[in-house]
Amino acid sequence: MSEAHSATPSSPVSSTSTLITSATPSPELKNLSLVPIEVSEHDKAEALRLKAEANKAFISHDFPTAAKFYTAAIEKNPGEPTLWCNRAYTRMKLEEYGYALSDATQAIQLDPRYAKAFYRRATCYMQVLKYSAAVVDFKKVLVLEPKNDSVRAQLVSTQKLIRKIEFEKAIEMEEEKSPIERCREIIAEGGCNVDQGYAGPQLDQEDGKYNITYDFIKAMIQWFKDGKTLPKRYVWEIILGAYEHFSNSDSLVNVELEDGVTCDVIGDVHGTYALG
Repeated sequence: MSEAHSATPSSPVSSTSTLITSATPSPELKNLSLVPIEVSEHDKAEALRLKAEANKAFISHDFPTAAKFYTAAIEKNPGEPTLWCNRAYTRMKLEEYGYALSDATQAIQLDPRYAKAFYRRATCYMQVLKYSAAVVDFKKVLVLEPKNDSVRAQLVSTQKLIRKIEFEKAIEMEEEKSPIERCREIIAEGGCNVDQGYAGPQLDQEDGKYNITYDFIKAMIQWFKDGKTLPKRYVWEIILGAYEHFSNSDSLVNVELEDGVTCDVIGDVHGTYALG
């Protein structure tokens, strides 16, 4: 695979990443012919010239001008995937992610083994919060470039982000499964592990299950007094443990009183009393 089709994160010509706002909207795809056409050598040469001008504008952070030159180059040679991919990246700099997605997809259609185009599209999906779609494209890049450690790291971090989002949604949304069950599933899948750098009170663990002990509670109280916090996993173990305890307890307590004996209820009380 040539360097032009590598998925290593970079600009069309450099690693510049400064963002600016587009002053004018990008040209629309409907104005361009996507049907394979014969391209003359003259048009191919003109497309290369326009691409070089686009690269210069990109380096100068003049992204609107770069997009215009890439568009002009595409009009001369619409079958060249690198032009679409470069314009996709330029549109990403302009935060025109919808246009960028279309351009990256067109580059992929022209060259289904174009790793950089898959990477560009995955990055766009990340920007529009379509993380699952990004994972699919990151995986495609790794099929084409199995030694690309940078993309592999992005894939892993995106998968962790998806698990985190699912974990948080589990306590907000009513689903067929209870939020408690879904939280336990996500924990079992490794979606809420204890941070490796945590150095506070430790929960005892037996057969893969955490146990909340009196010693842990005392240490936790002191930890809080010192202005520190528990990792999210420990917080959820405490909540899940409390849920299990209360769900196994009777919701109604009967107190038998002998004749002539009274009972004073002290505290913040809710509900009604059934007197027998």
